[in-house]
Amino acid sequence: MMHCETDTTRSGWMNAMPRFFSAISLCLMLGACDGHPWNSPYPAGEPAENILFSSFRERPNHLDPAQSYSSNEVTFTGQIYESPLQYHYLKRPYQLIPLTADSVPAPVYLDSDGNVLPDGAPDDTIAWSVYDIRIKPGIRYQPHPAFARNADGGFLYHDLKPEDLSNVHTLADFPETGSRELVAADYVHQIKRLAHPRLNSPIFGLMSEYIAGLSEFAERLKDAGPGYLDLSDYDLEGAMVTDRYAYRIKLKGKYPQFLYWLAMPFFAPVPPEADRFYSQPGMDERNITLDWYPVGTGPYMLTVNNPNLQMIMVRNPNFHDEFYPQSGEPTDRGNGLLVDAGKRLPFIDRIVFSLEKEDIPYWNKFLQGYYDSSGINSDSFDQAIRIGSGGEVGLTDAMKNKGIDLQTAVSSSIFYTGFNMLDPIVGGDGERAAKLRQAISIAVDFEEYISIFLNGRGIPAHGVIPPGITGFTEGEEGINTHVYEWSAQGAQRKTNEEARRLLAEAGYPEGRDNETGKPLTLYLDTTARGPDDKARLDWLRKQ
Repeated sequence: MMHCETDTTRSGWMNAMPRFFSAISLCLMLGACDGHPWNSPYPAGEPAENILFSSFRERPNHLDPAQSYSSNEVTFTGQIYESPLQYHYLKRPYQLIPLTADSVPAPVYLDSDGNVLPDGAPDDTIAWSVYDIRIKPGIRYQPHPAFARNADGGFLYHDLKPEDLSNVHTLADFPETGSRELVAADYVHQIKRLAHPRLNSPIFGLMSEYIAGLSEFAERLKDAGPGYLDLSDYDLEGAMVTDRYAYRIKLKGKYPQFLYWLAMPFFAPVPPEADRFYSQPGMDERNITLDWYPVGTGPYMLTVNNPNLQMIMVRNPNFHDEFYPQSGEPTDRGNGLLVDAGKRLPFIDRIVFSLEKEDIPYWNKFLQGYYDSSGINSDSFDQAIRIGSGGEVGLTDAMKNKGIDLQTAVSSSIFYTGFNMLDPIVGGDGERAAKLRQAISIAVDFEEYISIFLNGRGIPAHGVIPPGITGFTEGEEGINTHVYEWSAQGAQRKTNEEARRLLAEAGYPEGRDNETGKPLTLYLDTTARGPDDKARLDWLRKQ
């Protein structure tokens, strides 16, 4: 996680926090005479199996990769589906590497006549970018009823009648399953699904600006009638199969960020057999849908989906060869992150996620052995962490005595408080509003916020790119000069006196409009709504 803070005259206050602590439980409480914990919360023998016990905070809304766009959902979709690219697990800045693709594709640039342009051609001469992606052969889907065939080679469950579903309540009620090899057409099928009129993909609008013909493709699909929509009947200029293991994506202009989209579930393969299977009448009423039972080639498959209680993923028996990385950052070997270098993945047979909405009950259950790991929130920080005289961070004796281990990691993310640029007071391009925004950004002291609410676990950032991401600039060149000044000690937040000076120059000396004499009134839109948020809102009001 990241806590950073910046301000320009447009972007508002940027907040991010790049350090968190994770406590990993190594043993459970007290042992009985036979050596097993007498108060284990799980059935006898289960904790000794290769199982990870974890949790989720919110039920996923979508597990269909065309629709899923939330971090809580990628906990599941990222283990089930496989995009052509992925991020190296250990290297920073984050580095794209192949997943199912045999290499990271390099774009070929074309002019408006279709002629290949040389590397370094001016952007305004590039009419098209072409990405040729070749996938590795031999990758297979998880076992699933959509692939099941009869003795004659026909699909067992693709032409079901209503009476055939009378005793079907979950996917497990289909006794037969099958599988097949991943092919390039599955990736093209998924790109077409982004324009499916009944899916409402959140990235369709953006992708239609780049993928050639996607907007026109969506218009053609609108004329399709109800029932199963066979996307193979429609050609898409921007996505086409070139052979069994290769496909081509054609983009308008130059869009180098597209490679990063290829590491997201939106561009993971969906087999047409799954769409055909789930589209049958009666399936939706039973909640037997791709949103509920995803189908992928990844290391795990979802076997229990009860988002009000528990979700369980088990090892995909058809998972292909994938290995733990053999290189990383200079400190990774000393920190034990390369102990498993080169070993076949995945390491865990089963993952049990239980619904846990609040931090304190989760922490208490972690201490009781319900969960194998836990983040440390501010309420439990003093109980878990001891900071030495030299600033070194370690576990308290109480945690060590429970057999708990501490791991630290840096995670990059961004959250921000922005200004409404249409607001008559803080918005617009005028100098008055700009100085008011700058004054507010200085006055809202996020160093203090990190100290109070995050136990010092974070650094203020100075832009939208956090550490660990390519493009982050360290040192004096990277500071936000609206809010900070550079000194021998590094970036220093400007003083409140400077904020008051800017406030006066904006026309609000001592917080009053110098034209009307009325107090300056600012409105804050926030999702904060519960008692846990009161302290933070009180702090913000004080700022």
